[in-house]
Amino acid sequence: MGRPRNADARAALLQAAGEILAESGALALTVDEVVRRSGVAKTTLYRHFGSADGLIFALTASRVAAAESPGTGSLRGDLRAIFLAYGEMFEEPLSRELFVWLLTKAMQSPQGAALFAAARIQSGGPTVVALKRAIERGEIPASTNIEMAMHVIQGPLISKRVIGNGRLAPEELELLLNMTMRALAGGSPLAGDGLRPFPSAAPYPSSTS
Repeated sequence: MGRPRNADARAALLQAAGEILAESGALALTVDEVVRRSGVAKTTLYRHFGSADGLIFALTASRVAAAESPGTGSLRGDLRAIFLAYGEMFEEPLSRELFVWLLTKAMQSPQGAALFAAARIQSGGPTVVALKRAIERGEIPASTNIEMAMHVIQGPLISKRVIGNGRLAPEELELLLNMTMRALAGGSPLAGDGLRPFPSAAPYPSSTS
């Protein structure tokens, strides 16, 4: 059987990489194993991706490129859909392994950090669209810093995956939605967020000598 070429070869390499990651994790993914499983020449892998790391990043990019913003008509509805999508993603073996690989690379080198940042920006595309639509609808201030808003939204989800099991119980989802909506509004209550205005902070008791 002849070796696959061009687009077929690229697809075969990505498929083989995904299978290895899902089955055995990133430590098992080597150039030799990908070549063996895919039937594609090692020189072709290097021509398309440059390295095993380049192959994994391309696999990550291919999985998030087609993501679309939910478009529910409200920021709260969009965020609910996005939070649920993240939860489902973290329960899927390949997505979990890709996330762990990206996070590990981010902590190892500036190049890895750049890869993680690029993947975060790409996967966050639907969230950016949701935020811009919310600004247009007047749900959040026009002065909202999109980059910082992305940290507010993605931070708890990443923390939940790293520290917890990645899943949001129904009550946790509602709490996270309330807290996120309040944060994006700059601390002001939003219509329908189910929250009352912040109470005035009690003064610290004065110390006496």
